[in-house]
Amino acid sequence: MRLLPLAVALCLLASPRGAAADVAAPERIVVHDDRIELPAPIAFDPGQATVNLASRALLDEVAKALADHAWIEQIEIGVHSDERGADEYNLRLTGDRAAAVKTYLVAAGVAAARVAARGYGETRPLCSEHNP
Repeated sequence: MRLLPLAVALCLLASPRGAAADVAAPERIVVHDDRIELPAPIAFDPGQATVNLASRALLDEVAKALADHAWIEQIEIGVHSDERGADEYNLRLTGDRAAAVKTYLVAAGVAAARVAARGYGETRPLCSEHNP
């Protein structure tokens, strides 16, 4: 088994398949051998660990993709922040947000064992606007 990086803060642990991208998954996401590609980041209410209403449909599509692709053994939900805010606050908030995404996916029918949730705070920034 190997942990593979995924686009937009999702990581995937999967059995090797060697197949091309599967675009038969839900329309807005694409399942590749090494990542699930989302058209936009998962949004949260400002300063909260609540998944924004607009992102819930996207997470529903992720749940469907996981149901349709049993070869995906595990995904990692990795939530990141930029340098704004205190380090400790950012780490706690990203951890809470990752847990909220996991909770949502589990409620949507994804087995809890298939989802790992990790908050990275500002240790692994994805946004170059604020982190030089």
